[in-house]
Amino acid sequence: MRQPQIYTAWKVTCHSHEESLELQQWLLSRIDLERVFADTLRTAPNGIEQTWTERHRLGDYFESIRILPSADATQASFILVFQKLPDAKRFWKDLMVNILRELDASPQSSAIELEFKGDRELVSA
Repeated sequence: MRQPQIYTAWKVTCHSHEESLELQQWLLSRIDLERVFADTLRTAPNGIEQTWTERHRLGDYFESIRILPSADATQASFILVFQKLPDAKRFWKDLMVNILRELDASPQSSAIELEFKGDRELVSA
């Protein structure tokens, strides 16, 4: 039986080495495993709207989220590695995408591309 991916790595490229360092520093608080995302859900059974909020702590879905150096000679990029927990529920992908969207919206980021996904650890790029 095929094992699901455990590691997903993204290459984040900035305009310069300085912007890469600045973005990595900013990102540290965003990838803290104690960080909580609030997800507002809405349903309308029988035409009556119901709204509630679910809280999702990164540490409930990920073993780790790390920043690794890239092999980029200009050092304008880095690798963001998500290591999901083996029993993480499907919402781990939504949390990863939320973090990637935050990165994409930052003025320092110029490109985000999938670097690796699989069941073995990525030590360096």
